[in-house]
Amino acid sequence: MSRPLPGASFRRKLTGAFLAVGVIPLLICLVLLLNIFRLSLVRSDQNSAESQLSALGSGFSSLLTSCAEVLEDLSRRELVADAMAQEGRSTLVYNALYTTAAPHLREADFSLYDTKGELLYTTGRGDTGLALPVNWGLLWAARQEESTVCRAVSPYDAPSRGAMELCRAITLGDQTVGYAVARFDQEHLTRLFADRYTQGSNVLLLDPFWDEVYSSPAVRDSALAKTLRARLLEGQGLDTAGEESYSLLREERSGFLLILQRPRPMAGWVSRLFSLAATVSVLLCLTLSLAVALWFSRQLFRPIRSLNDAMAAVEEGDLEVRVEVTGADELSQLSGRFNRMTQRLGENLEDSLLQQKELSDAQVRMMQAQLNPHFLYNTLDTLKWLGKIHNAPEVSTISADLAHILRQSISGDRFVPLSQELLLLDKYVEIQEIRFPGKFTFDRQVEEELTQALVPRLILQPLVENAIIHGFEDGSHGTVTVSARRSGENMVLTVTDDGCGMSRESRDRFLSRDPSASGHHLGLYNVDAILRLHYGPDRGLRLLSRPGERGTCIQAVLPIRMSEGGEDP
Repeated sequence: MSRPLPGASFRRKLTGAFLAVGVIPLLICLVLLLNIFRLSLVRSDQNSAESQLSALGSGFSSLLTSCAEVLEDLSRRELVADAMAQEGRSTLVYNALYTTAAPHLREADFSLYDTKGELLYTTGRGDTGLALPVNWGLLWAARQEESTVCRAVSPYDAPSRGAMELCRAITLGDQTVGYAVARFDQEHLTRLFADRYTQGSNVLLLDPFWDEVYSSPAVRDSALAKTLRARLLEGQGLDTAGEESYSLLREERSGFLLILQRPRPMAGWVSRLFSLAATVSVLLCLTLSLAVALWFSRQLFRPIRSLNDAMAAVEEGDLEVRVEVTGADELSQLSGRFNRMTQRLGENLEDSLLQQKELSDAQVRMMQAQLNPHFLYNTLDTLKWLGKIHNAPEVSTISADLAHILRQSISGDRFVPLSQELLLLDKYVEIQEIRFPGKFTFDRQVEEELTQALVPRLILQPLVENAIIHGFEDGSHGTVTVSARRSGENMVLTVTDDGCGMSRESRDRFLSRDPSASGHHLGLYNVDAILRLHYGPDRGLRLLSRPGERGTCIQAVLPIRMSEGGEDP
């Protein structure tokens, strides 16, 4: 008896299937859930960042717009322009300055400079000795533009200059007579940005050249602006590394950049915690799947192994072997049927020895009994491997078909109606179609009036088996056709396949009718012998196909004898 290779062990395949079914879906679910959770956090964090940046940008743009309007109003007042042209100080100018800037005194310091860059009037704590350069910088840019200009205060300037300045030239006719300046220091910007971003986040205001204008107190001394600019110069993104993420917004009016720094939505320790939980879950599922697989394989493997060992004993001629029936499932039913089959086989054998029938009857029964264990072993072997591979949806079908075949094979009738033989053949073909899916197509063409004709039991199944096993052994696919037609008082049975055909050596061995040369075609020789014993030496099988041709055609011509209830011509 052939044993399965260790690498193809049923237990290993079943255990692997359980592990795959138990672990792979869990891994997929964990990965999907973790990604969904992470994407949800990222999406929520992005929405929050956009909302905060929108509030920060809106406040900053409103500040620039309102202060620019104050500077524009001051530059258009004739009182201010006349006073600046006379290069003198006037209380009226102070009043005009405070009146115009009154709504925005908490937002910025407003000042007036003469054409030499000297500070003349201010709403802040300015020093009249503090001058601004005229030929470069803020005043020079304001003189070149007709609108308000915005500049960051250079870090090399005096600290009292603040962080950012707006400037507009004051003209009288075509002549520049002074400058109106709005200055923002750290306190002004802190007051502006307060309550516009969440706790734990920080704001960074940069000029168009990525120089720092303002930063939140928590990162004011961290040189964050230099770090971010270095990343950009190296071709990296703002979120290259670290526990923080960054969002950027450019203010259209000034070109300044607002950067919002916030903690990452999923910190490193959270990711590690999720990874640990996922690993523990996978290990638990792996252990449980392994335990269930071992238990289930043990429960399923024991009856199959017992049945396989019993079949090996039957092949050796021991008909006293019995299989223990421990349940009511399909395998237990198959074991019970096997026990009944071996019991009946033993009884038939004893009866044949006691009765000492004629030699021809004894030879017929012996050859028919010789077919049964061989086919039963192959079928059970197919059932075993099919259960290993497919984890066993076809077991019920094979078990039912096999039970039918076993009942027919151990029947004491030597002749059966053709319809009964065709039904047994259908059961056999159904098993082989499961065993070799897609390998062949089965077709039968039987005249209805012949279905009640008597034929020797088990003559079609070996012929079809020979066509399936040997006709397509080269891996080809084809059709097996069984036909029954009337020819006078005879019935012509034909089994045809379009497979690889018989070699000249196989054909010569079959035509020699030498049983010792039967080889792998034992069923073919037995059917031929049965027909000759029942109907005479000229009624054996005919081989119609030629050597070298593709396909095989085997034919038997039998006299028509009708069953009870039928008409015997």
